[in-house]
Amino acid sequence: METIAERLQHLRKKAGFATATEAARAFGWKVPTYLGHENGDRNPSRETAKRYATAYKARWEWILEGGPRLDAPKDETVPIVGDVGAGARVFFSGEPQGGYDRAPRPPGSSPNTVAARVRGDSMPGVAEDDWLIYYDERVRGLPDVWIGQLCVVWVNDEQIYVKKVYRGRDGGSFLLVSTSGSAPLEVEEIEWSAKVAWIKPR
Repeated sequence: METIAERLQHLRKKAGFATATEAARAFGWKVPTYLGHENGDRNPSRETAKRYATAYKARWEWILEGGPRLDAPKDETVPIVGDVGAGARVFFSGEPQGGYDRAPRPPGSSPNTVAARVRGDSMPGVAEDDWLIYYDERVRGLPDVWIGQLCVVWVNDEQIYVKKVYRGRDGGSFLLVSTSGSAPLEVEEIEWSAKVAWIKPR
């Protein structure tokens, strides 16, 4: 992968997007601009490369300069990309912009690790106010091996939760179970998911 365009194509396909247009629309980028960057007609600025890197969970330096994939973390912090509020719902304020704060990097983390900060008593018995929920790269849908696990789940762009996920009664839907004891939320489809990798008190 010798060019910026090739590296963007690689990251986009790895993220599960079949076309550049699909990726641009999913992340809110201007379609003609992103197409130009993927086609090699023009190169992104450093700020734009940072937005792409955050969305694709990669390093902006690698997008612009190539070389090693930089699989080892470069610093001891990760970006905090949002807050977990009432109903264990995630409100993103730094994704895909790159995070609004930094948090200590947990043991065994990857270059793709990010954190969300718990607010109030949204996750009783699991995490208290100001604790950090860490997760790695999100994937399309929900892998079967994550059933019964605590995950960050994207039902759509507006509904994002930290919940335990189970199969619905019909086998096709999903039950999102809260730690607060509230009624499970049944959804027909999960667009994206990421397994919670670590929870850290503060």
